[in-house]
Amino acid sequence: MTNKIRSASIRKQSPRRHFLKNVAAASVLGSGMEAMNGKLGLMGSALAASSDYAGLTDYKALVCVFLYGGSDSFNMFVPTDQTDYDNYAASRGSLAIPRESLLMPATSSNIGFNPGMPRIKERFDDGSLAVISNVGNLIAPVLKADYLAQSNQIPVHLFAHNHQQEQWLKGLSSEPSSLVGSGWGGRMADLLTEANTNQNLPPTFSMNGSNYFLPGNVSTPISVNVNSGVKSIAFMGRNSSQASRDRADILDQILALTQAGPIQQQAALSMQRSISSAAELGGVLNVTDTIQADYDRGSRLGQQLRMVARLIAAQDTIGMQRQIFFVGLGGWDTHDNQSDRLEGLVADLDRSLGDFYAALQELNQQDSVTTFSASDFGRTLTVNGDGSDHGWGGHYLAMGGAVNGGQLFGQLPSFVTGAEDDVGDKGRVIPSLSINQFGASLGAWMGLSDGDLLDVFPDLANFGSDWKTELGLFG
Repeated sequence: MTNKIRSASIRKQSPRRHFLKNVAAASVLGSGMEAMNGKLGLMGSALAASSDYAGLTDYKALVCVFLYGGSDSFNMFVPTDQTDYDNYAASRGSLAIPRESLLMPATSSNIGFNPGMPRIKERFDDGSLAVISNVGNLIAPVLKADYLAQSNQIPVHLFAHNHQQEQWLKGLSSEPSSLVGSGWGGRMADLLTEANTNQNLPPTFSMNGSNYFLPGNVSTPISVNVNSGVKSIAFMGRNSSQASRDRADILDQILALTQAGPIQQQAALSMQRSISSAAELGGVLNVTDTIQADYDRGSRLGQQLRMVARLIAAQDTIGMQRQIFFVGLGGWDTHDNQSDRLEGLVADLDRSLGDFYAALQELNQQDSVTTFSASDFGRTLTVNGDGSDHGWGGHYLAMGGAVNGGQLFGQLPSFVTGAEDDVGDKGRVIPSLSINQFGASLGAWMGLSDGDLLDVFPDLANFGSDWKTELGLFG
């Protein structure tokens, strides 16, 4: 593979996208409001892109559940075929989960579930959850020989937390991270904003602060505090003291002043939209939670997903046909004491996703929302003492009524250390599916066209013409 891959992967953009890219610089102003408020980010887009997606009237949402630290998915989803399991057990050593302890699915799929994941397994059995095997950060398909030769198709800084989190969530590994300011969720949002009747709010909402996934080229996500929702700027509340109202009036006057340059104009517009967005969302969220489904109030992930459910419940009120959410759970860097630590992490993930799905069922939105997991990378097959080290490919899940559930998608690795799937001798597994392919399947379900998906994921062109149908994750 040569440098032609990298140059060919950047497609010529349409005039509409070229224009949007030119005004994208204004979106960097989005951190200003967040610094002042701590709860609400700026909306950076000045205009809707076009009418390409304005005709979408149904409701759909994506929820990214990012597992910070590199989740050991090889102990979350375990092969059940005897030969595959024997190879798995030999490589995993003391980390291996006994075959008799696995939760076996109702259908034959060569995958068993960690004993701490009964609700995830239940969703798999009822056809609303699928497992996607051996997904990872790729520029193009890779063989072991390519890695050993350090071909230029290998993503840089493999196995490093910060770089791999950034590349996973930005979804464009062939370009230096410094040149890519947007994430693939945000680039989808740039296109899907026009589907929403409410043009004052972006489609993107984070329950876990700033991240690489949600910023777009022209849209900036709203960050929601899972405990207090959205608040107005401190000391400027119109329902507060006279002094606060006076300060709010003065800020309005400042923002209304004529601005000479486009950056100043965009800054003023973004600030005005942020203030009105805070007021609009605050009116929806700063009320009692009326969803009856239970959730773990002591779980940070459970709290985040509950707030997502509340925003989904309000989608009609706030005029949303397309939304993209981000939640996160840390602690997955299990270099030591993995068995005990993973037990708690998996239990939290299982209950939180189970409670969230129950809330969606209560709202009758389970078919309209697809939740998927992601992480820095997979982990090594081998044990380092009482934990595992940083790997590459790993298994992920997709949950929702629209998912072709009850299936294992993709190809399981061999689980033999040192084999062709392993870049060395520690069981660092080469991915067989790229983030681009996984993300494009989700984007196609959201309604994006093939051409727009190739703009969102320029490296996708390196995976052949069958990238759209290869997964078959949706009907």
